[in-house]
Amino acid sequence: MSAELVDLILAEREHASLWWGVLNHMRINGEMPDWVRAKGAGSDADHDQSLIERRAVSRAMFGTDDLQAGDGASPCAPDQSILVDLFEVQRDRYLDWWTLLNEMRARKQLPGWVLAQSLGNGPDHDRWTEKTAETNQAIFGRRRVRHSATPPPTETIYPLKG
Repeated sequence: MSAELVDLILAEREHASLWWGVLNHMRINGEMPDWVRAKGAGSDADHDQSLIERRAVSRAMFGTDDLQAGDGASPCAPDQSILVDLFEVQRDRYLDWWTLLNEMRARKQLPGWVLAQSLGNGPDHDRWTEKTAETNQAIFGRRRVRHSATPPPTETIYPLKG
C-alpha cells in the first residue's frame, strides 16, 4: 500500500508541476501577461514555496522531506486533521496555478504552444481533481477532505445588530 500511496501523491504533484512549468516557461520567454507576472506565478520563489509545502506533507506523512517513487517510504501515523491542512495548503497553490492558466485562456492570453497542451481548462482540472480524490481515498478513506480539518474562514457581510 505504501508504494501505491507514494505513486498517488507523486501523480498529483506531477500533474500540478506541469502548470508551474508552463507558467515558468511563459515568464522566461516574456509571454506572461503583466497581471500574472505581478502575482509571482512561475517564479523561482513560487517554486521554492511549493517545495516547502511538499516537504511538509512528505515529512508529516512519511517522515522524509524527499518523496521518490520506489524508495520504500512507509506512512507514519500523523494527526489526520494536520495532514488534511497540509495537503490543502499544497493544493491551494496548485489551484492558483491552474486558475491563472484558466483565466489567461478565458482572456485569450495563452500562447499557442500552451493551448496545444490542453492545460488550464475544465478537463485538465477534472483530471487533476480525480488524482486528488484517489489520494484522499487512499489516505483518509473518503474522496473529499477540503475544509474537513480546519473550517474555512467565515465573513460577516452584514453585521448583526443586537
